[in-house]
Amino acid sequence: MRTATAASLALFLIGSMSGFPNLATAQSPEVSSTIDDSDGVFIDGTTFQIRPGKGKSDAISAIKGLGARELGPGAIVFRSGQKLYIVDAPLRLPAENSANRSGVVIDAQKGRTNRIHIEYVPPENPDHQYLVEALKAKGALEMMQRLFSPFRLPADLTIKTRGCSGMVNAWYAVEESGPTVTVCYEYVDDIMKHAPMETTPDGVTREDAICGQFQFVIAHEMGHALFDLYGIPVFGREEDAADQFATYFMLHMGTHAPRTYITGAAYAYNEYLKNYQDDPKVVVPLKAFASNHGAPQERFFNLVCIAYGAQPVLFADVVEKGLLPKTRAGSCAYEFKTIRYAVHREIGPHLDWTLSRSVWGKTLVDNTVQLAPSP
Repeated sequence: MRTATAASLALFLIGSMSGFPNLATAQSPEVSSTIDDSDGVFIDGTTFQIRPGKGKSDAISAIKGLGARELGPGAIVFRSGQKLYIVDAPLRLPAENSANRSGVVIDAQKGRTNRIHIEYVPPENPDHQYLVEALKAKGALEMMQRLFSPFRLPADLTIKTRGCSGMVNAWYAVEESGPTVTVCYEYVDDIMKHAPMETTPDGVTREDAICGQFQFVIAHEMGHALFDLYGIPVFGREEDAADQFATYFMLHMGTHAPRTYITGAAYAYNEYLKNYQDDPKVVVPLKAFASNHGAPQERFFNLVCIAYGAQPVLFADVVEKGLLPKTRAGSCAYEFKTIRYAVHREIGPHLDWTLSRSVWGKTLVDNTVQLAPSP
């Protein structure tokens, strides 16, 4: 177990910000200097004194021991009252001669937009050829490539579909070719086999179910990818966090799309919930609780809760029909706002705001977002 004093929380590596005269209040030109290898800077969070430190040995051990994370090519520390704040890369700063003052971004070379590549790998099983043709006809991967294009990624990332020797699965991994999201043709086949042939009483069409589930699984795996590529710390199960990211992402796809995509994704759990009113009891083997994924019923309630918390009018029927218990519905607004705060804090700095509005019709994060009070 690592221990640290409260003051050690104010230990930051400060990147040189010379060349940005508009930030004169954050930097005094008389003290411009550099940090030598293995040295550090300590800012006392109580007295606000700045203390440079000389490293007695290689900094790697200290980095590992304190759980330090890489800040990238730049960072600024601000003091406001009795608190310290840090902004690190990708760092948006006002451009000196910018007419619209929109700013520039430090780390532009490491993080770039439009770094998503796609690949329809020829299927191993001839029976899956129709899936390749259907996906290509709909431009399925091309759509996902465009939807994730506004993220500034530090490396190229591939989204691909491929045969998996009968395995129904999808995953994110860093392969020899680089970061990769893989969706098995068997997974797509399973989605299509279980999609409704006709529009359901709740208004879910076959296309809604297929598109919603396909987008959700890729957004889920992209959540894993972004956590990895951006070094985002995750409390709790990463699978839950990836579900939350996917749901939040899908809620920001234009004006009408959220309802379509969310209800389509939720249909995946139809088999587990179709008799919930007549038979509300669920019996599962004990080992089901050992999975790093939530139970299907749990994932369903989490998904519709986030959606209801974000847009209670649009998704009011999930409560009216008893799909989301009122005992849970009361806290959904708070749950959504905590996710929104996390997205703003950890993912927002990596977004190209202009491109995101063009691609999605709205931005993924609100620049004025605040953490909601606890219910």
